[in-house]
Amino acid sequence: MEIITFKTNIGNETALSRVSRWLNNVVSSANWQLDMNSTDKKLTVYSNSIINESQVSAAIPKAGFKAVTLDDYLAIY
Repeated sequence: MEIITFKTNIGNETALSRVSRWLNNVVSSANWQLDMNSTDKKLTVYSNSIINESQVSAAIPKAGFKAVTLDDYLAIY
């Protein structure tokens, strides 16, 4: 199973509903979850097959939000 985790700025239900439409087009709604209670607003995407990270990363800004993989974020700091 492949898992990719993103740090986002998606912080409420309204934002989540905007992002959901874009994410569901890239990955199935059953293959992602957002933890709005975490300080990083962690988005976890998982699949039994290969995940196209660039498609997921591109879907978030289309809804007006930001996302960076936690690996990339931690490498910066």
